[in-house]
Amino acid sequence: MTRFIATIMLCLCSNILWAKGFVVSIHPLYLIAQEVTKGIEKPELLLGNQSGHDIQLTPENRKALQDAELVIWVGKAHEAPLDKILSNKANAVSLLSSGVLATLPLRDLQGQNIPNSVDTHVWLEPNNAVRIAFFMAALRSKQHPESKDQYWANARDFSQKLLAETHKFGRYKVPAQYWTYHDAYQYLERSLNLQLAGVLTSDPHIPPTVSQIKYLNDHRPYPRMCLLAEGETSRNQYEKLQPIQFQSVEESLAGETQFISAWSDLAKKVHDCVQTSRN
Repeated sequence: MTRFIATIMLCLCSNILWAKGFVVSIHPLYLIAQEVTKGIEKPELLLGNQSGHDIQLTPENRKALQDAELVIWVGKAHEAPLDKILSNKANAVSLLSSGVLATLPLRDLQGQNIPNSVDTHVWLEPNNAVRIAFFMAALRSKQHPESKDQYWANARDFSQKLLAETHKFGRYKVPAQYWTYHDAYQYLERSLNLQLAGVLTSDPHIPPTVSQIKYLNDHRPYPRMCLLAEGETSRNQYEKLQPIQFQSVEESLAGETQFISAWSDLAKKVHDCVQTSRN
């Protein structure tokens, strides 16, 4: 925690010229920003329903970035198209470059860590969500000291409620194993005591190979496996894995209006899917 606070203070001491407005890149960050700025201001979501991987900026988006007092984005590894626009802007802060997050490496199709990589779905780890909230509160408090107490109170309230929510889920004594269409949910594993048993594809836009489907079938931990996949995934891409317990999920929290309920709903879906598959 001491290192975390020191990192925040270093960011606050940087020489930044501020304009107006608080912009965040993607929906999960927007949901956290809403909590931190409650009763003070309304943050602006840059990318709307876009994931961050495939980005199309409108003239309004570019104007928002130009006028912003503060822009918070995940970073190049998640929103690569934004790198040329934001990497050298004094008013833009990358969470992955800030030093405030605990990150995990990407994993291969068998669930093994890939050296020198980072899984960018950092908001799904509750402790990271808390760190993001306090980081936002610290930066906005520096810019608007008249609202400092409210920013910090909002961050504390959000953090206490989120961490309390995580304790509602019973942890398995032995890690419960699951499959996923693409590996986007490992930041939930600590909270639910889960273990990845395999992935269908390293890229959600590329169908799984016959050899990977065979690998999963040959190495299934349970007769019936929980498979997490985005709702738009075609059934014919995983039907050869039957029997499975299919669960539609969305790591981007798309369509959700509040972070804590969104995280809780996602965690419950994953927990229930794994529990059903083991019974």
